[in-house]
Amino acid sequence: MGNSKNIALYVFICVVSFIISKIIMTIVCYRRWKRKQMVVQDSLSGGKLVMFNSPKMNTLKSNMFLKRTMKLTNKDIIGSGGYGAVYKLTINESISFAVKRLNRISAEQDRGFERELEAMGDIKHRNIVTLHGYYSTTQYNLLIYELMTNGSLDEVLYGICLCLFLIV
Repeated sequence: MGNSKNIALYVFICVVSFIISKIIMTIVCYRRWKRKQMVVQDSLSGGKLVMFNSPKMNTLKSNMFLKRTMKLTNKDIIGSGGYGAVYKLTINESISFAVKRLNRISAEQDRGFERELEAMGDIKHRNIVTLHGYYSTTQYNLLIYELMTNGSLDEVLYGICLCLFLIV
């Protein structure tokens, strides 16, 4: 009889310990998730700027970033594709970004769009251009990427194909 009470006590302690550990892990994960991104609401255009935690983005002030983004013009375009134009955004002589402008489709698709972007913000790989954040308004979305200064992939691949064609 006494042995079964001890077993019941041990089981109870294990279950309570398990539940407490899951609560602690949830709190730690939530705090880490909140720290990895900074969300700024723009009162002028009603947009939302999300900047992922990176050394480059930590040095920037969100209002300066928004002002520079709003001043992008056609002369800042460095490329265009099927989904929109790509602009060069220069903050100062040492910090530049590539900003891709996408037209908004619907609010439902935007929720999925934001979830995917938050997942992409976690990816750090030497062969993938770093996504530093995004800006979302009612008319368009902006993707903020690291600026690659060696030209577009299209130009590099076309040059390689052209060389191979001339060799053959």
